[in-house]
Amino acid sequence: MVLELKPPTEREEEPEHERGLRGYWANIRRFSRNARLYLVHVVGMDLIHGTWEVLFNLYLLELGFGIEFIGLRLAVMGVAGAVASVPMGWLSDRIGRKAGFILGDGGGALMALLQILSVNPVVLLTAPAISAMFGALHHVTESPFMAENSERRERVHLFSVSDGLRTLSAMAGSLIAGFLPLWLAAELSIEKVTAYRYAVFIGISWWFLSLIPALMLRQHVSQEVAEARQEATPEAATRRGLRRLFANVKNPVIIGKFLLVDGLLSLGAGFVLPLMNVFFKEGVHAQEHEIGLTFAGGSLFLALGAFFAPFVAERLGKVASVFWTRLAAVPFILLIGLAPELATPATVMSLAGAAYILRTTLFNLANPVVEAFQMELFHPLERATATGLEATLGRILTAVGGFLGAQLMALGDFRAPFFVMAALYLASTLLFWTFFRRVER
Repeated sequence: MVLELKPPTEREEEPEHERGLRGYWANIRRFSRNARLYLVHVVGMDLIHGTWEVLFNLYLLELGFGIEFIGLRLAVMGVAGAVASVPMGWLSDRIGRKAGFILGDGGGALMALLQILSVNPVVLLTAPAISAMFGALHHVTESPFMAENSERRERVHLFSVSDGLRTLSAMAGSLIAGFLPLWLAAELSIEKVTAYRYAVFIGISWWFLSLIPALMLRQHVSQEVAEARQEATPEAATRRGLRRLFANVKNPVIIGKFLLVDGLLSLGAGFVLPLMNVFFKEGVHAQEHEIGLTFAGGSLFLALGAFFAPFVAERLGKVASVFWTRLAAVPFILLIGLAPELATPATVMSLAGAAYILRTTLFNLANPVVEAFQMELFHPLERATATGLEATLGRILTAVGGFLGAQLMALGDFRAPFFVMAALYLASTLLFWTFFRRVER
């Protein structure tokens, strides 16, 4: 195993970095070998995830499983992922980021293969739970890995490029999933269920191939991580149970502030985002192709916003850019919910769809910035644990919000969920500004 430990003076003599477009490309060119391999891995993984999420549920319906069974699988995956996030953060710290990617993604691919080879309901409920645990390991490994394999000046750029490529890859995967089974059925003269199975096999093959860049990663120990390990107290290694899971936490107050900010966002998002297609169908009476085009447009502009994030952060600073972009998104949340009352039946989907795309772009533009900012504030040894805590709380609150939002929409009230979401987003944004406006200075 090759260990790379860069001396602390390696970059001290570099000139002040450029700004604007030239600075943007200069920072991208500075990405380390590990960072570039990770981006290739991201493209492969999210291309498959976009395909898998579309195809497998359709495959289950074609086999004769009901929507209730699919909903149960999603609930099992959500609970398993939430429960596993914190332990997987601890495991990621123990085994290292490279092993975290390989084990998390390789295990997920094996579970996908098991699901496509079986029609046993028990297997189809157990395998996604195990897969969600492997997925949690991948999730809690990503942000610490990017923080440890980048310097401060290009860190936002790495997070933004990663988010943009991830979104574009998932969108491409969804488009492939819409056409591949039909093409296979026509070319091979096979039944639709067999075409779905072949398409998933192709996807899983690509899933395994996407592990190649992860296998090529070099185990990297950054200067800050090396120093943090030297400063770690020996008592932490002797702790047991829950105390051992949280032994690396050094800044509980900072983590608590981010948990409060992100928890409000997750609860608010749960009221609407998992049900957005329901709102468009039942509340706006849109056609399926209109909904699909709106979601595709949202994904495209979300990716463009992620690539644009470093310019905003450079101009305003990390905290201010997060605050203003999230604040600007709040009115568009209200506009989506009020669109049926503000527009005619002929124009309501255009208004609601445009507001949806603008909200998605503005709010998610801040994501790579806040992720980089978090990694800078967290202690190097607590990054994976903090990410696991955020994932656990976020999944639980999103599930709670989704249940409550579904109850409101089932009663015919399509406005209230958007009002709740806007209020919680506004509260979260104001708290973020209150907590961190002086930190960056």
